[in-house]
Amino acid sequence: SLAFSPLPSLARTAATRGRMAAASSSRRPGARLGLRMNAEGKDGDDVREGTEEELKKLLADKAVAVTAEEEKAGEVSGGTMYVTKDKKPIDVGTTYAELSASKLSYPRLVLDRLKDAFDGAPVAEFKVPSTKRRLLILGTGWGAHAMVKSIDAKAYDVTVISPRNYFVFTPMLAGAATGTVELRSITESIRDANKDVDYLEATALEILPKEKIVKCQSVVCEGATCSIDDFDQSYDDLVVTVGASVNTFGIQGVREHCYFLKQVPDADELRKAIGNCFERANLKVMSDEERRRTLSFVVVGAGPTGVEFTGELRDFIERDVARFYPDLLPFITIKVLEASDKVLMQFESRLQQRAIDDLTMPRARTPAGLQKDWVQVCLVSSVKAVTNEDMTLNDGTVIPYGVAVWAAGIGPMPLPLDLISKVEEQQKEEQSRGRLTVDRWLRVLGAPGVFALGDCSFLPDSPLPATAQVASQQGYYLGRLFNKGFDFSHEIPLRGVPDESSSSTPTKASEVTVEETSFAKPFQFLNLGILAYTGQGKALAQVEVGDAKLEQTGTIGWLAWRAVYLSKQVSSRNQFMVLFDWVKTYFFGRDLTRF
Repeated sequence: SLAFSPLPSLARTAATRGRMAAASSSRRPGARLGLRMNAEGKDGDDVREGTEEELKKLLADKAVAVTAEEEKAGEVSGGTMYVTKDKKPIDVGTTYAELSASKLSYPRLVLDRLKDAFDGAPVAEFKVPSTKRRLLILGTGWGAHAMVKSIDAKAYDVTVISPRNYFVFTPMLAGAATGTVELRSITESIRDANKDVDYLEATALEILPKEKIVKCQSVVCEGATCSIDDFDQSYDDLVVTVGASVNTFGIQGVREHCYFLKQVPDADELRKAIGNCFERANLKVMSDEERRRTLSFVVVGAGPTGVEFTGELRDFIERDVARFYPDLLPFITIKVLEASDKVLMQFESRLQQRAIDDLTMPRARTPAGLQKDWVQVCLVSSVKAVTNEDMTLNDGTVIPYGVAVWAAGIGPMPLPLDLISKVEEQQKEEQSRGRLTVDRWLRVLGAPGVFALGDCSFLPDSPLPATAQVASQQGYYLGRLFNKGFDFSHEIPLRGVPDESSSSTPTKASEVTVEETSFAKPFQFLNLGILAYTGQGKALAQVEVGDAKLEQTGTIGWLAWRAVYLSKQVSSRNQFMVLFDWVKTYFFGRDLTRF
């Protein structure tokens, strides 16, 4: 994602500590800035100087700030349901199969994806001109990282712009928030991904497609003095892969009081907040009523993020909290709130029920002291408002809490919204919901030379889920097309300049088959399945092989989950560090040290 907040500002941190002391609990501090505020303060004066942390936080807020109306209009439920152009709802399980009309057979598609893993160093398949094309990539998420890995940066002048100089393995942020793995184990510097790529630490705020310019801001420090500088970055080809923001659906108090699990700083703040709850609850001056509220954890959203975090949190409490805070066990509760009537919408119904059982049922080694129903999954429970001490549901129920985690969906980012407002053709697709509408070759409609990948893109004829799988495959696909030297200015991207006198040169997609190697094959998603950890060495695995679905639960599902997560780490360094963290946690438990 383009948005990144390295550290909370010093002023915000001080205010937070004050509220924590007053409420005897940790809270997520600070409200977001208004939509695209141009770094203006309340008095209208430009904020241009301050500490590095304050200025980076300011730019990070601008990169994700949208209005409540834009959030609601851009509501995307985390990849669980999509709508086609005829407005008929399609479940994601069937959407995976509804790919491009010109598609490869399943065996050939598998072989095509294997090239992503075993092709070795990327090499351009065309003669590199003396003046290289300028390729600009916005973001360092799954799509951007895959493209950086797969493109021959010696054949192009490649620049990556993002306020975050690393890639993060986002599915493991839930484990990092409880100390199962360390944050540095699941990140890789974007410079390590491809040493021939130039990286600029900055925030992209506006795209001018006609001028082929991206307007950016960066924090520049000289000694102890830091300031915000503006600059323009020109391009020949632009790849927008800035991800999606957390969608609060405009609900009052969510951004001020709930924790998210979207970025590294989110997991870091959440881990500190969990530790703070137990340390404060252990103070003898606290009443039992306040102790019960402080140790009440609420997770909003029962998708993969919410379910996996609940499983990790339960493991942490049953193993580590039971050892060091045994007297606090009777006061601990976990509630998972889900607005729909199902958890893990992407999974089959049998696995959905298994997830609820794994999260809520007593375990063989449950420590003495925990309540029988201390973990609850509450379906058809939507949130109406959140305060610093409790949240109110739409049915009037009031739930006190100590830490609230918001994992209820994703929404649009300001940068794509701004580009949509500039391109008339982008405004015609009603179902894009704040995402950039692309064709089957990932080109942004109405903006020549601009491409979009991942959560910020929308393919109207075959909507795809907002998952890391999709973004990563799109990144590798587009990188290979660039390596082969395709000319994207034609309706069908061509390899090299075609002979205009030839009557056999096709001009429309309907006139081309994917077997003709001189034309670019459209992107086709290969669904490899979905996984979810449910706690205590159990997981759900739904693997898809063609039209068949293989389902595994319990220990076998857990082994599949760990094997896939370990193999999908982006470097051998990350694989070693994640494996080391797992072994360390198994033998010694999680580190409760607080800094």
